[in-house]
Amino acid sequence: MMKRLFLITFCLCFIMQTVHAYTGIVKPVFKQLKDPNLDGANNEPSTTSIAITPDGKKMFLMDHLETGATDGHAIFIYDLTTAFDISTMDVTNRTIVNTTGLGDDLSFGNGNKDIGFSNDGKKLFLFISSGKAQFHNLATPYDVASISASTLIPDDGLNYRTNYTDTITLLNGVTFNNDGTKLYLNDGQKNETNVVQVNLSTPFDPSSGTFAHSLDTNSIMGTNRWSMDIAFDDDGTRLYISEGINNGTGYGTHIHAYKLSTPFELSSATYVGKYQIEGNGNNVSAYGWTFGNNGMKAYIATEDENADGDDIIYEYDLTCPYGIVLCETDAVTAIGAQVEIAKNVIYQNSSTIFKRFDWLRRNDERANFTNHEVKLNIHNPILAALKTNFENSLNNIQLTQASLKKENSSKNKKNWSHWSHGDFSIGRVGDTATSKPKEVKTKGFMYGLDKLVDNKIFGYAFRYGKDEVDLEDGSNTESDVYTFSLNMYSSVPLKSQSNLNLLLGVSYLMLEQYDRNYRESGSRNGKQIYTSISYENENAYTKYDLIPFGKFEIGVTQFSDYTNFDVISNNIENHERLTFRTGNVSTGLKFDNILYLKDKTLSRNGFIEYIYDLSPDIDHYVRSHIDNVSVKKTIKTHSLHNVKGNIGFEYMNSKGSTVAINYERFQSLDESGHKDSLLIKFGTVKRPNVNFDVIYDPTNNNKTEVSYLKEFGNFNLKLKSNYSLFSKIPDYGANVEFSGTF
Repeated sequence: MMKRLFLITFCLCFIMQTVHAYTGIVKPVFKQLKDPNLDGANNEPSTTSIAITPDGKKMFLMDHLETGATDGHAIFIYDLTTAFDISTMDVTNRTIVNTTGLGDDLSFGNGNKDIGFSNDGKKLFLFISSGKAQFHNLATPYDVASISASTLIPDDGLNYRTNYTDTITLLNGVTFNNDGTKLYLNDGQKNETNVVQVNLSTPFDPSSGTFAHSLDTNSIMGTNRWSMDIAFDDDGTRLYISEGINNGTGYGTHIHAYKLSTPFELSSATYVGKYQIEGNGNNVSAYGWTFGNNGMKAYIATEDENADGDDIIYEYDLTCPYGIVLCETDAVTAIGAQVEIAKNVIYQNSSTIFKRFDWLRRNDERANFTNHEVKLNIHNPILAALKTNFENSLNNIQLTQASLKKENSSKNKKNWSHWSHGDFSIGRVGDTATSKPKEVKTKGFMYGLDKLVDNKIFGYAFRYGKDEVDLEDGSNTESDVYTFSLNMYSSVPLKSQSNLNLLLGVSYLMLEQYDRNYRESGSRNGKQIYTSISYENENAYTKYDLIPFGKFEIGVTQFSDYTNFDVISNNIENHERLTFRTGNVSTGLKFDNILYLKDKTLSRNGFIEYIYDLSPDIDHYVRSHIDNVSVKKTIKTHSLHNVKGNIGFEYMNSKGSTVAINYERFQSLDESGHKDSLLIKFGTVKRPNVNFDVIYDPTNNNKTEVSYLKEFGNFNLKLKSNYSLFSKIPDYGANVEFSGTF
């Protein structure tokens, strides 16, 4: 209670602040520096631009060629043996790529040079402050060492200082948005600084650009300061601009931050604040700089900042993704995880119940329909560890009973049968251009009751589930989602040997979000309603007994609004209520072939299914207390086209005992996403006049009960024994019951 009162008070205090009164500046943490060994001296190369590959194993430096210099016409390439750790840079075995004689001349003349890549690393962009450029096609992503005259894209004849409406005096810093449809040119001229946005009709083709907007940054720069380099965060809602000054030792320079209410649109930019750059006790001028490791690292390349004249690279740790001046949660990844959980809840319910239909149809000549299942899902599986993961998951599944019952066949068809299903899943989903991956763990338990009357199946099923989500966005944010689902289902035979399977369900969801120190930072509730309809023709085709089917599934989920508190960064985010639709339509072929082996049967079953995802892109709005502006975040549909395959075997002996195993794979056709599932099932068929029960309850001191019931006409004889595992005082017991029904 006190914790909640503190958080409410904390929130109210910050809401009362205006944008300009915000003082909670987030500061990078200096980690280390490195001399890149440019042979720097007067009139020799010095670093002006820096880039690092997404995997953190290669770093690139561009030089500033001073007037009168005779070398330094190159790109410097370094290998890092430990990803994102500049202390492991091999500065002695660097690769130097000369840009001379390849086309547009970037070699001679005084001027800063900038390096950039397309989002897939297959295009290299080189700019010089005079406005000239070189563009190269790379056969292998980020293989800068391979550039030559043959990789050069033909000169477009443009000067990127003068080609657009707003003339640029000094081109310092160039970048693109994520999909390459926007180009940003930083005019770094002292006392005339601005950033020009150019819209590109052809992605990553600067020659296809038209002027869109100019952001005046002169008022935020210090006196006699140049603006040097620019960078966005991953979703384009934050813009960062650095200052530079000649012989900057002892002079305070800054990185400035803007918030963009519309991603990558400079016209929506609002100035937030600045951070004075420091490293190893010295002031630093960020001539060139970049982010790395999903925004959890920053690297600054300086020009002769040390007294010995060496060039220096500074490495910083950030307390949150892109955490300079301000911190914000990765709303696209966080909300995307919540959307995926909502879809998964519907899938877990409908998939389990429709497999129940398959089992009932397969065993419709047998009297009993009681069975119990254990399911293991693995996203991005390591098959070698499959057995171990399964054995470990069994310890976490609360199977309240495992029943082997036997009773009269004709009587069973008028009574309710019960079944259970436990599932445990681990995986990694959602690795896209706009969304970071998520590590997901899911545990669930479903219990159902159904009845077979005149070959029609009616039933109810309840599922409890818990999803644990770790966001791999560098924030170490975790979410726990608890779900409670109630389903009504039916399978109705139609004419011409076909069946119509129907499901209607509702779910209640509770989400609790935790920050990097596992303190609760926010919570929200959700509710959903969903339905699933499938049609299948039981006429078997070909010798493989192929059965065509089709399925339609749709659900509507609504999450409440909530406030996310980040105590470390002093940021408060208000997330609006979110209502969205998910669904899919699919078609495929089942096969279910039974092989009779004396008094045993072996069923070979499975299916192949094409799935078209009907879920639209989802817009979500979030507002930070820093600027009190609602920003739209769009969660993209991961894959429209998907395929799912399943193969399994079910063995049944003459006594009715059953064991089955199924392997299932869900594969996205639009991207690399996939999910693998393993289903293990145990069951029995009832024999007349006999019940045998084994009941295990781990929630009640691991109580175990074994009972045997024999019917003699209207009289029943029951033998029962129980034992409590792990009890300090073992509880043994046995009794005999005799009863009659008249």
